[in-house]
This record gives sequence, C-alpha cells and structure tokens, in this order.
Amino acid sequence: TLTEGKMTLVNMWSGGVAYDVEGKGFDPTVGGITRESNKKDASGDIGVRSALLSALLCCNTTLSKVKDPETGEEKWEPKGNSSEAPLVVAARKIGFEENIASEYKRVLEIPFSSSRKMMLTVTD
Repeated sequence: TLTEGKMTLVNMWSGGVAYDVEGKGFDPTVGGITRESNKKDASGDIGVRSALLSALLCCNTTLSKVKDPETGEEKWEPKGNSSEAPLVVAARKIGFEENIASEYKRVLEIPFSSSRKMMLTVTD
C-alpha cells in the first residue's frame, strides 16, 4: 500500500479460477485464500497450492516473527525482496512452513536483471 509501504497480495488466478487473498500486512495467521466465485476456503485447492509452492521455491525472502525493540510487541517481518514478501505470506497462510524449500534442491539461480526484468531458478 502507499500509506504503509507494504505490498500485499489481494487476488490470484490459477487454472482459470480467481481467488481472493484476505488479511493485512505480513501476518500469515490473519486471513486466508478463498474462491472469488463462492467465498469458500481454497487453501486446499491444487491450483492455489501448486502456484504458491512454485512461487515460494523461486523466492529468497524469509518471514519470521521478531520483537519490536521499542514496543516489545511481536510482529512478522520479511527479510529479502519486498516484491517476494507477499508471495511468502500467502504461501504461509495456506500452511506451507518456512523450511519447505529445504525439501527441494535448487540447482540453478540466475539473479534478477533489470535488462531481462526477471530472475530464474531451477528446482529439482
């Protein structure tokens, strides 16, 4: 958002189906993913799970709970690329754990290039 300086994922599409992503900020315990057509929980939909697992395996961003040194409150904080953070949060909303990527071997990574406008990862 422009006011908070945080990107969030609000909609996604997979397999020709539109989904709403609910919640605010980086807290993966708030909100969820529902089918746009009937508002039913879609956290188990194969399209949602495969799209977010693929996205998660391409990310280098992590999400963890940290204590705010000024207020003492715990909050969720991403470390890494700000455009990857919403994908990591959405994947955590449907139950993917932080360490899921360790179950898959990344065999190649070509870093983001502004001339190519992409990064590339190959995972086995």
